Amino acid sequence: MAPQPRHSSLLAVDVEAYASRTEPGQEAVRRAMYATVRGAAGEAEIPWDECVVQDQGDCILLLVPAHVPVPSLIDPFVARLDGLLRRHNALASAEAAVRMRVAVHAGYVSLDGAGWVGTAVNSTARLLAAPEFKAVLAASRRAQTALIVSDEVYRSIVRQGHVGLDPQSFHQVRVRLKELDTPAWIHVPGYPVPDGLGGAGPDRPAPAPHQPAAAPGQQFGDYAYNKGVIAGGDISVGNDLVIGRD
Repeated sequence: MAPQPRHSSLLAVDVEAYASRTEPGQEAVRRAMYATVRGAAGEAEIPWDECVVQDQGDCILLLVPAHVPVPSLIDPFVARLDGLLRRHNALASAEAAVRMRVAVHAGYVSLDGAGWVGTAVNSTARLLAAPEFKAVLAASRRAQTALIVSDEVYRSIVRQGHVGLDPQSFHQVRVRLKELDTPAWIHVPGYPVPDGLGGAGPDRPAPAPHQPAAAPGQQFGDYAYNKGVIAGGDISVGNDLVIGRD
């Protein structure tokens, strides 16, 4: 009998402008990526050792245990990550400076012979790679991080006041990438309205590469969850999945 799908939270991060760096620079950035993401997870009480961790070079995808409250993946995780990156970048060279995009989603996932598969995994990857999302972080020069959440997460968690962030600081975009065509919501710490929502343009040029910035019973769409969530159906969380390259 095939394993039954389970419901899980999905938290994904990737590094801006990773591929344009030298190989020593990429190694330094990967060390910083793991140190800051693990540190932020610990401060947000997300148990790293209980998560399924998928490494994609400049990206990390976490399948988070169902007992972890979904709001903690947004608040305080993003604020903690932002603070750790700010401290890192204050001392780092331009080559080693790190800014990150973060995506949060939830759904059903299944385990096959190569890893975890599911449409929710696909959707998380597409959200992280959305051109609209990349443009926002590129244009928001003071930011260390940018967050995108699925419409289900926004409606069930953010809009209901289950995080300590103003829902008005989340801004709707339409993500159309490969098979995905869906609303999503972007938040940038420190920006009531982030730059670049209309895409980078002449009045909002993208920053130079790797420059450090200044200064039980809720429902997810059709899916219920109990203090946490999971992913769904047709893509492997294995070595073949690439989540959002620059």
